[in-house]
Amino acid sequence: MSNSNSSAEPLPLEGVKVVELAHLIAGPYCCQMLADEGATVIKVEPPSGDLTRHRLPARRTETGDVTAYYASLNRGKQSLVLDLKNEHGKELMLSLLETADVFVTNMRAAALARLGLHPKTLHERFPRLVIACISGFGLDNSGDYADRAGLAIVAEAMSGATGLTRDHSGNPVWCGFALGDITASVSAHAAVILALRNQERFGVGKLIDLGLVECMLPMVSVAMGRAQVDDEVASSFTGSNNFHGIPYGAFPASDGAVSLGVNRDDFWARFCVAMGRPELGTDPRYATYVERAKRQREVHAVAEEFTRAHTRAEITAKLVEADVPVASILGMKEVILNDYLRERGSLWEVDDGHGGTFTLPANTAWLEKPRKALRVPRLGEHRDSVLKEHLGLGASDIARLDGAGAFGVARDRPKSSNAAKSDVATSRD
Repeated sequence: MSNSNSSAEPLPLEGVKVVELAHLIAGPYCCQMLADEGATVIKVEPPSGDLTRHRLPARRTETGDVTAYYASLNRGKQSLVLDLKNEHGKELMLSLLETADVFVTNMRAAALARLGLHPKTLHERFPRLVIACISGFGLDNSGDYADRAGLAIVAEAMSGATGLTRDHSGNPVWCGFALGDITASVSAHAAVILALRNQERFGVGKLIDLGLVECMLPMVSVAMGRAQVDDEVASSFTGSNNFHGIPYGAFPASDGAVSLGVNRDDFWARFCVAMGRPELGTDPRYATYVERAKRQREVHAVAEEFTRAHTRAEITAKLVEADVPVASILGMKEVILNDYLRERGSLWEVDDGHGGTFTLPANTAWLEKPRKALRVPRLGEHRDSVLKEHLGLGASDIARLDGAGAFGVARDRPKSSNAAKSDVATSRD
């Protein structure tokens, strides 16, 4: 993709220091975006590493293992191992926070409290610090939901999103990926940027309290509005959707599947021409959206008869020519090789830290070509440089702290990144 900005211009978050105490998806993805944008992100990991260092599949190499899960969420960060149950490890953490601009966590409040790192306590101690706390249901005003285990799939269900993701028979279907985590990540990223603006202007920090459920609500804003309009048409709709369009959604092709987006009556007429059945475009049973919605099964059967008889490429060619929204449903390997996405600069190559690379999504908030090689950190590899640069510690200081267990005892440190489970990251996204 063309870059209109000079490569000599600073990245927008250069000079901003972020401390991350997070695992799985929501916290790490937020911090990965901040790192892409120039922030120095110090990822504090327990002696056995972030939980995602142990989630298979992994790429095995002579110099160590790297999981796809970890690599996709942690590029551009510096890894520091601290045992936060050790008094020296905890003091190092507090010293880092004293020098930081931002702290991001998605650990449960109860787990943070046991470590002496509850967000409210930290907000009082470091009033300039921007603290982003992502949890299942939030810190305040969460009632009976306080400190429950929160997962993306729970947030998707409670927001009503899962009820909108339906098959053609009207049955709820999970979307298949961690949508709730990514919406929380992006919400936290925006909140941090706004809080940094006030930190810069007024020298004040902010405690950002985000629950996964509320971060999902913007995804269903139109559906929520429609639910408050009680009319005969809306209540009569059944099937895969009640407001997008008919036919709309996934349909089988002879070599896979396609997504159709016939959300207007003129699209329906064009679709019928492309199918070779132009008479259906003016048939009063199907000509309008309302009538098609009443007969979803019939319309879907007509559409499916057409799509099953053709390949994805053939369907796409016919409907693009007719100016009807359509796309092949791609597998992940097809996405990685997609010429359009590569031309747009939407895919970045990331060094896996062991001599290989992963192709991963670009940061869409800052779609500039990376100015330096992006790399996944090995567990604890930046310990000495972080402690020297940010806390002024020398080799003898680090050796003393090592002997005192600040970085975990040697027997607890895995020889590979898949050796053991974390004893610190006890919460869930």
